[in-house]
Amino acid sequence: MAPQDLVEQLLALPDVESQRRFLEDHASLLDDEVANALKAQADHFLRADSQSALQMANLLFHMAELSGDLEHRALGLRAEGNVRLFGLGEYQKAIELYDEAARIYQGQGCLVDQAKSQVGKLEALSQLGCYAEALEVGEWVSRILEDHAEWQVLAVLSMNLGNVHSRAGDDAGSLEMYNQAAMLCRQLEEKEEPPWLWLWVQQNRAIALRNLGRFEDSIRASQTAWEGLERLGQWVEAARARQNLAFTYFLLGRYNEALKHLDQARDVFLADGRQHDAMRVESFISDCLLQLRRFKDVLEKCRRVRSLFAELGTRRVVGYAIVNEAVAYAALGCYPEALDSLAEAHQIFEEEDNIAWIAATDMETAAVLLQKGRYDESLVVAQECITVFKAHGLPVEEAQACLVAARAVLALGQHDEALRLATEVLDIGETKNVPTLIYQGHQLLGALAAARGDPQEALAAFDRAIEAIERLRGRLMVEFRVGFLEDKEEIYQDAVGLCLDLNQPLRGLEYAERAKSRALLDLLAYRLDLSIQARSRRDESIIEELVCLRAERDRLYRRWESGAGSGQRGWTLLEGDRGRAQQQVLALEDRITDLWHRLLIRNADYAREAALWTVRAEPVQPYLALDSILVEFFITHGRLVVFLVTAGEVQARRLEGDLTRIQTLTQLLWLNLKAVSKSSPDRVSALAINARGILGRLNELLMAPLADELGSFRRLIIVPHGPLHYLPFHALHDGTSFLLERYEISYLPGASFLRYCREAQLANSGLFAIGHSFGGRLPHTLQEARAVATLFNGQVLLENQATLANVQQGVSDCRMLHVAAHGDFRADNPLFSGLALADGWLTTLDIFNLQLNASLVTLSACQTGRNVVAGGDELLGLMRAFLSAGAASLVLTSWVVEDRSTAQIMEAFYQKLAHGWTKGQALRHAQLQFLQGRGEQKGAGYSHPYFWAPFFLVGNAGPL
Repeated sequence: MAPQDLVEQLLALPDVESQRRFLEDHASLLDDEVANALKAQADHFLRADSQSALQMANLLFHMAELSGDLEHRALGLRAEGNVRLFGLGEYQKAIELYDEAARIYQGQGCLVDQAKSQVGKLEALSQLGCYAEALEVGEWVSRILEDHAEWQVLAVLSMNLGNVHSRAGDDAGSLEMYNQAAMLCRQLEEKEEPPWLWLWVQQNRAIALRNLGRFEDSIRASQTAWEGLERLGQWVEAARARQNLAFTYFLLGRYNEALKHLDQARDVFLADGRQHDAMRVESFISDCLLQLRRFKDVLEKCRRVRSLFAELGTRRVVGYAIVNEAVAYAALGCYPEALDSLAEAHQIFEEEDNIAWIAATDMETAAVLLQKGRYDESLVVAQECITVFKAHGLPVEEAQACLVAARAVLALGQHDEALRLATEVLDIGETKNVPTLIYQGHQLLGALAAARGDPQEALAAFDRAIEAIERLRGRLMVEFRVGFLEDKEEIYQDAVGLCLDLNQPLRGLEYAERAKSRALLDLLAYRLDLSIQARSRRDESIIEELVCLRAERDRLYRRWESGAGSGQRGWTLLEGDRGRAQQQVLALEDRITDLWHRLLIRNADYAREAALWTVRAEPVQPYLALDSILVEFFITHGRLVVFLVTAGEVQARRLEGDLTRIQTLTQLLWLNLKAVSKSSPDRVSALAINARGILGRLNELLMAPLADELGSFRRLIIVPHGPLHYLPFHALHDGTSFLLERYEISYLPGASFLRYCREAQLANSGLFAIGHSFGGRLPHTLQEARAVATLFNGQVLLENQATLANVQQGVSDCRMLHVAAHGDFRADNPLFSGLALADGWLTTLDIFNLQLNASLVTLSACQTGRNVVAGGDELLGLMRAFLSAGAASLVLTSWVVEDRSTAQIMEAFYQKLAHGWTKGQALRHAQLQFLQGRGEQKGAGYSHPYFWAPFFLVGNAGPL
């Protein structure tokens, strides 16, 4: 039997035991050709199926026992060494196996095979940071291979030497070795050798090219390697090429593309049991998450990476994770922890003599010193880093160090030096097309122009910075755009301030709008779909896991339901320690959120072309009636700016009110409101007097200065900003009356939403009402839902009929949706704020799955209008989800509402709607009945704002 036929029959057998018996039955045929064929099979499996490769190595060992040939054992040692190295990340074990093979060959007098057995050892040594030893071994092996014309193995050796130089921070040296390997591969191709080796070289060349700032060349090399390796069925190596491409995209600010490739690479590694490779992907993902300011996720990923790679002995990867950990700590203001982590990373890289990474660590140290106000120390460290990066030909890192130095000298008043450094940053950024450098360079130039009293030039520089930011932002999956803006709001604030100085209020309003609530606006403008659904076969496993996780989450969540307060339509879930179940729920929610984000990243095709995401402020004035004025607040460096927009003009002015004082008063108001539900009627009356006093002081700071401008208008549209979102403007008091008594008031997240609320596509008719008493604790919800449905001859679902499936089916084509139920606001994770139904919770996440055509959605439950105010003034909660699902307007609640009074307000509200009143008029009338003591509730003590002021209208306040 021919050796190849023997191996083919061997591989066709179903299990290891059958294969071992087959070898034993054919022991007389086990010669060198069979051994080499088994080794070739092990190499073939290596990059696609590490377990099969290890199985081939074990068969070689068994064959060596049968043949008694030590060289057969040496082949097995080399095959297993490759699996330990490339498949399992067990670098020290791989070195031991390679060395044992080398000793066998040396004893047999096989010098060339001895040299070949050391080629993989270079890779393992470099992974462990033993660069000098790796280069010494490589020089010896190279001489032998060249003397014996072993060109293919020499090409592999050259590639491994390139890896050694790369990990040591010598990218110029690594590129030279990769180019040498590529040249040898091309010569081999002319002799019809397989192209796989050349593709491997290309993926490694891509790393060196990227580090040297040759990004387009790097992208081409990575794409060539990835596509070619996939054609050859080398899925693991193709995944490594994707990983390399992802990191290049990351440096260019193409974050979503980077995350998408990393996600796909991780799936490949996990499918092949390569946990260490998958964990290394997590390390790269943490780079992206740092830019998205998801610091909790970064710290968790770094903790896991540190643990695994410390165990494997791969200190360079550990050091890399520690640096990211330090950056996250610094961003959270944990400076001692950041400096401790950086010192630990510095020691690791110093022990490896990795000068480039020592400088990278020191640069982050300089950044922390800058944040702590230690400008002189920061400058000295940053300047040393600039020198190192320049010497190593690392332009992006050089520019990043220049940024730190520029900020330090700017703080020290050295404007000429700051200008020189900022210009250098911008030159590198524009030459290499790196938006993160471009926006920061322009921001520095803007600050310098403002410092020398040139507002026109400063505004032009800030405008260019904002353009670069928005180009970056457009590359992101929409849900990641929120955190991305958190540390960039200062540029918009500076631009708004300059517009006011230059008396350009309309332009200032545009900058304010570009800074606010962009993710929700993008959902509306581009009709993006955030629903949980499989858009390809690759998504199906994620959907299956999400369904299971959410069912388990709902099951555990019900343990808390018995703790709800009687007579209130909600309570804060996470007050106090609820034990182990709470931790299980939180872990499940983290996993659900992560899977949902992965699903959205995979399907964010809209983020590929940044040109489609030019940010602009939508027109406001064409949508304003003559009797309406839009009042938009904006905070610039702790000071309040207000824009007053009418159909005819835009005004802007700074308010003298102290923002800290406003926040303190808002907190006092909330303490007052929380006390009402636990107080006697006499105590409620006293609290009402106290509340009016607080609301009066807030009015003096916010609305009284605008009295002359507001006097002639009947309708106010309030656009809050920052902490002002937690303030019920309609309840502000001027000493005589509440603001609601003088104006019809509605709210918007941003002025640009006015157009989308007015132009929403609406169902022709129909009301859909839902009532659920939460186990009988909220009996008035049922009465309310019935009354509302009766007024409009609508459909109503009560109690056990109010299931998730029935609700999701019924809401899709109704002009009005009314939900009277128990509500829960989750400040820790607004994605799981929701409404309690018969068989579970209708959460924010579920609402993204809905498609509404509703003119009005009323959420008659507790805290349905509460939001987490995130980066870019994005409001995270139920309101955002319902607006994105297609609601033109919402009636929501700001705090916990009482069951009976809520039902009365809702019935009064819908009675006026049924008589043709506008939504704004109807809600105002219902609230005035309470605060003025008229109607059914007369004498019930409902005049305190606690009872009538939680309700507010968002969106289109016009007719149904």
